[in-house]
Amino acid sequence: MKILATMKKELLLLIRDPGGMALLFLMPLALVVVMALVQDNTFREFQETRLDVLFVDQDRSELGSGIEEALQSGGNIRLITKEEGKILTVDRARTLVQKGRYKAAVIIPAEAGAALRKKTKQTAQAFLASYGFADGEQDGKESPRVELQILFDPVIKANYRQSLAGGLERILTGLQADWFMAEIQSRFGGITKLEGKKIDLGKMVKVTQKDATEGDSRAIPVNAVQHNVPAWSMFAMFFILYPLAGNFIREREDGSMLRLRLISGSTFPAITGKFFFYLVICLLQLVFMVGAGLYLMPLLGLNRLALGTNYAGIVLAGLAVAMAATGYGLLIAVYFKTAQQALSFGAISIVILAAVGGVWVPVLVMPPVMQAISPFSPLNWGLSAFNDLFIRSASTSAILPDVLKLTGFALVALLASVSIHKARTVL
Repeated sequence: MKILATMKKELLLLIRDPGGMALLFLMPLALVVVMALVQDNTFREFQETRLDVLFVDQDRSELGSGIEEALQSGGNIRLITKEEGKILTVDRARTLVQKGRYKAAVIIPAEAGAALRKKTKQTAQAFLASYGFADGEQDGKESPRVELQILFDPVIKANYRQSLAGGLERILTGLQADWFMAEIQSRFGGITKLEGKKIDLGKMVKVTQKDATEGDSRAIPVNAVQHNVPAWSMFAMFFILYPLAGNFIREREDGSMLRLRLISGSTFPAITGKFFFYLVICLLQLVFMVGAGLYLMPLLGLNRLALGTNYAGIVLAGLAVAMAATGYGLLIAVYFKTAQQALSFGAISIVILAAVGGVWVPVLVMPPVMQAISPFSPLNWGLSAFNDLFIRSASTSAILPDVLKLTGFALVALLASVSIHKARTVL
């Protein structure tokens, strides 16, 4: 009953403080919406490398058409062959890239297809001749190397440059392999039983793409909403120390805490009541923020938050983060003697823990030094658990290490708070 009375008292204090209510619910909502909107394009760029590329085909042969078809089939490159209804020229493409209107242009020179065909034929003839299959139909001197050209905007990112150049090289290699095998088959047609048959190298190997998730669940692509909702929810939950520390220190300064201790005969009910009340507030914050991710974000043109399939795991992870946040806030409130000290240290420490833990930016884009420090932040434990649940559809056992670390952190903070408060209130 004493614990429930303490929880009721804290509820009345919170209701009478509209500013505190706004700090707990409205400010985190505004923060997560703003951060999701600001980072949306950044996450889209990080998630997929997509380019609008000018394509100038002066050859007009199967080489150009094969390259065009292969580049467009990848899904991350859109080829532009005309401007205002007119076929692009090399000079016009170079001008557009120089002005920064496009990041790259692929140039297929005239007669490139014929030259590559001839060089492939010569390579096949040399290969057969090395095994004694020369048939006297040798071409003349070796043809020079066929050169295709990619014009890049100097400010293009390195990953875009590598993606386009590497993709074009793989396409050319595949075309050359097909032509080489066709030439070999045509040479063997008269002396073997291979005539009329075609070797399909594509049937030898199949590459299957699959997301590394537990069971058959499909992984959810990382986007601004998937990152920011759980990240800033935890940030908001840890800022529970503001009303917690403010009320606690105010009660200690005006003598209310001493009177409560004299009535109950122990500090435990007061500490425990505060802990459970603000634990519930943290859970309400999480529900509020997740609801915003589910229903508000799509209205703003952002992705809808995907929760995965393990709802029990989400409840468990949320409870563990709420315990850690409340325990930390209670420890700050008990340890510092003035509200200014507690709130200043609490705010700065939470910002640091959030930055280190991957709230501001994902850990995987941090420098190696920061990635090594990140696992020591409680916010990183919570964010890691939520990412596993939301994005990877992980089982409860997979998030259990992070949940245990958060729970252990909460229990240590709670026990330290009780010990410190008891030591300072000894008469």
